[in-house]
Formats: sequence, structure tokens, C-alpha cells
Amino acid sequence: MPMEIKNVDEFLEKMKYAKKIIVVNRMPKYIKIKARTKRRLYTLKLHDEKLAEEILSKAKVEIVEY
Repeated sequence: MPMEIKNVDEFLEKMKYAKKIIVVNRMPKYIKIKARTKRRLYTLKLHDEKLAEEILSKAKVEIVEY
């Protein structure tokens, strides 16, 4: 079951255990980022594109964009 996280720091902590990072939507209002771990899928919805790019630059796993 997917779990939406509202806190960026908490998402960065979960992202350490991710096997894959998926950028699903790049809409004009927001960007949705998903991190797939062994047990769960975590999602984060951001309204700032610069912050989203900063988070994605910290990822150490494969990034897939749709």
C-alpha cells in the first residue's frame, strides 16, 4: 500500500533504503516523486521544482521518469 509523506526530511530518510526512484508527474503545479523500498512505496508531492531537483540529485539509485 503506498504511503504519502508530507515532510521532505522524512522522505530523504526513507529514500536511503529505496531500490528505485520514480518521477511520475511533472505537472505545472506540482511534481510527484515515488521511492520504492523493499516493503513499501513512498510518495512525495512537491510544489517547488528546484527542491525536487535537489532531492533527486541526492538519490543514489536509478531514477526513472515518465
